[in-house]
Amino acid sequence: MKILLELGVLFLVSLLSEAAAAMLPFEFPPAILAMFILIVLLMLKVVREEHLENTSAFFAKYMAIFFIPAGVEIMNHLDLFRETWFYIIAVSFISLLTTFLAAAKAVEITERLMARKGGRE
Repeated sequence: MKILLELGVLFLVSLLSEAAAAMLPFEFPPAILAMFILIVLLMLKVVREEHLENTSAFFAKYMAIFFIPAGVEIMNHLDLFRETWFYIIAVSFISLLTTFLAAAKAVEITERLMARKGGRE
């Protein structure tokens, strides 16, 4: 019964995100909205971690199964991949580098702010 309630919470958040995405005047992924709604509900303690414990553990344990359809689609469109592999690798590398630099800058700013806060106390 607990798992059904946990799934109900996740489906409700998903439904809310679909409705919110449909009302926006621009395209926005409902999955991103669902994550945002869920984090807000967790921060406000409307939903507690314990409320999603079993279901989230199940999804984390079997997450690899969800990637099988994507892998099959890649294999179905291998000819397209052969034509564009260089661009895919280039974009992946640039994205990796950009993410690394952004994370490094965020750590630098966080350390500076923490040092400043530590100096006041």
